Amino acid sequence: MARPSLDYDRIAPAVRQLHAGGSSVKAIAEYVGVSPRSVSTLINRLDLPRRRAVSASRRTGRRRPLPAGACLEIVHV
Repeated sequence: MARPSLDYDRIAPAVRQLHAGGSSVKAIAEYVGVSPRSVSTLINRLDLPRRRAVSASRRTGRRRPLPAGACLEIVHV
């Protein structure tokens, strides 16, 4: 038995609304009841902008000062 094709016209309004609200692909997929890959495909078909996840590694580029006691340990005072 073949898998029925998805009715993209039915789920498109919900995907647009949730995507505009900032929901992730995984959250949209759980809400609509389809796979995350299907949501990604629909986002591409609707020409909606793709969002990038902001990683913590961008914030680690800025160096933070050492605590006061750490400097004394480094020079062995």
